Amino acid sequence: MSSSASTTATTSKTINAQANALWQKQPKANAEFFALTYGALVAELVRDLEQNSEIQAELDRMGHSIGIRFIEEVLAKAPELKVSQQFMETVDVVKVAMKLFLGVTVEIVTSADDQYIVKMNENPLMVFVELPEDRQDLQYNQLLAGMLRGMLEMLQFDCDVSISSSTTTGNKEIYELKVVLKQVLQGGAGEEYQEE
Repeated sequence: MSSSASTTATTSKTINAQANALWQKQPKANAEFFALTYGALVAELVRDLEQNSEIQAELDRMGHSIGIRFIEEVLAKAPELKVSQQFMETVDVVKVAMKLFLGVTVEIVTSADDQYIVKMNENPLMVFVELPEDRQDLQYNQLLAGMLRGMLEMLQFDCDVSISSSTTTGNKEIYELKVVLKQVLQGGAGEEYQEE
């Protein structure tokens, strides 16, 4: 094993240990209650909106808002996480955030300098989910993609986050989110927020 591979494996174990320690301190909610509450939210959107694309857009918007606020909590609870200007270094923040938000350990698979895949072997939002025939193409978990996009935006990375594999798309084994960097955002507030 090369020195860099050994260092990466050690760093990954350290991050996972930190995420687990933070998870142990976190107040817990019943996973079934959480899944049912999310299911009720999606069911309400299905009643209110006609097209799957509208439902997914609303879930993405909600997730984006959650991610923007949630990243502050993650960084406050884990001050040892370094916020970097390097996109690939956001994987540590993502690992800790997914552990805090969902209680699951994720694996990050990198394929290029501007993208990675977040793999989850379990997804607590999918408990009790059975989509009707007319909603089989609904991305039920679009909230997670929006949340991840919002978190990365607050870290100054504009990304596309998409669901590449899930139990609703026929893959019963794993759930994957693909993250692709579009651009690095400028630090600070935009022109519309500048004082005169």
